[in-house]
Amino acid sequence: MLKILLAEDDKNFGHVLKKELEEEGYIVDLAIDGVEAALDFIGGAYNFVLLDIKMPRLDGINALRIIKRLNPDIPAITFSGNAGSGEMAESVRVGAIRCLTKGRTAVRPYLIILDSRSKTLRE
Repeated sequence: MLKILLAEDDKNFGHVLKKELEEEGYIVDLAIDGVEAALDFIGGAYNFVLLDIKMPRLDGINALRIIKRLNPDIPAITFSGNAGSGEMAESVRVGAIRCLTKGRTAVRPYLIILDSRSKTLRE
């Protein structure tokens, strides 16, 4: 079973996304900010990372920088409800596969991207 680290400071959205990913068969750990995400990544064996860009203490872009230093090959998706296009592009430059717009209707794109990456990891 594949394990995902999800970093999201919006508790409602974080729990909805976590639940839907778990229903698809993923194991999901939820971090509430970038610091917690980086620490969880150090202590866990993850197959994917999903990071909100705008979070307290440490934003998703800088958390991704730390995570990519620890494991340059980890697939990551960033998302945001209010980041500008510059921040979204920066997250991709840092190493995200894609940056998605956050919203309740955006859960399906995460699953499509993760499913395509899961097949690659399983082969």
